[in-house]
Amino acid sequence: MTRAYAAALAVLLLTSCGDSGSNQAVTEAETAVAKNTAPTAPKATATPSRGQQLYIDAEKAANVGRDLEARQTFDRALTAFRSANDKSGEGRTLLAMGSLDRAMGQGQRGRQLLMQAEQVFLAAGDARGRADAVFALGETERAQFNNEVARTVFGTAAELYETIGAWAGQAQALIGRADVERRLARILDARRDTSRALAIYTVLGDAGGATSARRSLEEVTKNYPDDNEAKREEIRAAMLVADQGDEVLAVAEYQMSLATLETLAGRPNEARAAFREALAKYRTGRDIVGQIVATLGLADLERSLEQTAAARDAYTEAHTLAREIGDPEAEAHVLVGLAELDIGGMEAQRLLEQSQEMNRTARNRVGEAMGLIALGRVEQGAGNAAIAERNFTAAHTMLLAADDEIGAANALLALGRLQLATRNAAAAADTFSSARVVFEATGDRLGEAWALKGHGEAVAAMQPVAAKVDLTMAAGIFQTLGMDARRAEAVAAAAAIR
Repeated sequence: MTRAYAAALAVLLLTSCGDSGSNQAVTEAETAVAKNTAPTAPKATATPSRGQQLYIDAEKAANVGRDLEARQTFDRALTAFRSANDKSGEGRTLLAMGSLDRAMGQGQRGRQLLMQAEQVFLAAGDARGRADAVFALGETERAQFNNEVARTVFGTAAELYETIGAWAGQAQALIGRADVERRLARILDARRDTSRALAIYTVLGDAGGATSARRSLEEVTKNYPDDNEAKREEIRAAMLVADQGDEVLAVAEYQMSLATLETLAGRPNEARAAFREALAKYRTGRDIVGQIVATLGLADLERSLEQTAAARDAYTEAHTLAREIGDPEAEAHVLVGLAELDIGGMEAQRLLEQSQEMNRTARNRVGEAMGLIALGRVEQGAGNAAIAERNFTAAHTMLLAADDEIGAANALLALGRLQLATRNAAAAADTFSSARVVFEATGDRLGEAWALKGHGEAVAAMQPVAAKVDLTMAAGIFQTLGMDARRAEAVAAAAAIR
């Protein structure tokens, strides 16, 4: 069992040094982690206690493959620590025994010991020890292929490590969770967790960890279809049947479904192609309403990617069609979009007031809420922070009532930016976190990037490592979306944090 135990111990070594929050602590602690020099044994005094000496003897036995002898010696060490009321020694010994049992194939026994270790550390107020015990428990569940349980436990370990600033530990827990997510076919979650681990190692300057995380990310990205692929195939299959039956408008509807899916998934090229195919089919079928919907979808996509000229052209085309058939809701949508393209311009206020009147007449609460968000930005630009906040909050409430989760999360993004601009960083951090939860749950990649960027900027002064990690992740998403200016902005913001 030499290699198995050594591997189990190595994982704990990798997670046993944390970050106190200062840059100096990050540098020293994580350098130690990278060199595998962090101790897991109970801290030795000048003259080791009986428990400490027994612990050392047990480790030596385990490292040369004398597992039964090691197990018995750990047990004696445990008795000695308990007699001395040494909770730290007791917890670390239970942790070592549980890891050894896992390596020996005694998963159930190891699980019980690790649960005991967590309780000992919890009672002693040893947050680091508790995190290590929970992480080791996750490894035990993973080894037993209890994937759902392992995913939950690794998630808890990651949160505990983050709470105490043990960033290398969090990265290891995320890698562990990503592995079981891969087994569970939760590929997007696995990619997100591995990306965060890579960002952490990059920020810490841990080249070895970054290389390992990058390889894991490449594997899960290249070798496994993401969670949306089944839906894509379902849409394509239905589209093929409709196309063979010469059902032009049905094909257009399927293309719109595909375009929406790819927009959320952060695949703008595929989304554009689907919107354009849908538009072509609607034109063939002489469905003007369909043409408006497809053109507005394309316009919104280009605006979200900050492709101003392309967005303006699409909105102008949609506006012409909306006026042609007298569709006030579509026209109001266009006016909000055009105002958003030039939020600080002279025309924005007028366009938004006009759109709000149309939406109220049509009782379009979602459209009205989107107009409120844009009006809030106008007020913020004019220095009217209180009015802007009321608009954003009202929009959020209206969109929640309409079951528009993503729209409500976008209202939170606007509110978070306002809070950041008015130097309410703590509130902004909470707001961006709430938005991020929604974007992750709905798979909205662009929204996730904006929430990460906002949160990183909000916590920069309080949690520099966390901020850099968030900004690094945001930069990666912006890059995949082709938003190079925003990527550079996030990278620069991370580099400016000291």
